[in-house]
Amino acid sequence: MKAKVVKGKGEGAKYIEVYAPKIEKMVGLRPYPGTFNLKVESLPPLDYIEIPAFGKFGAIKLAPCIVNYERAFIVVPEKGKHEPNVIEIVAEKNLKALLGLEDGDFVDIQF
Repeated sequence: MKAKVVKGKGEGAKYIEVYAPKIEKMVGLRPYPGTFNLKVESLPPLDYIEIPAFGKFGAIKLAPCIVNYERAFIVVPEKGKHEPNVIEIVAEKNLKALLGLEDGDFVDIQF
């Protein structure tokens, strides 16, 4: 499916750094400290892996995906602040920079 690159809220990095060890343990991916935000029309039903809440941090759900041939995961935070049609992606690298993308560009996302 196609998804549109959109600007994030600038808060992903601080949360990903907190969750990174748990994400790495659960799915074997050490995430880049930040999220890649995409606007989608809708998502198909996905199989999520859940990282339970800890301390003052809420639970998050992860679903594997491929963004322009790069391994990644959709992250759904329990305390999310995005509109329902905006998804956050984590990957080992900064996908926006790696793929030379700007806000408004489109990517292919596979599940």
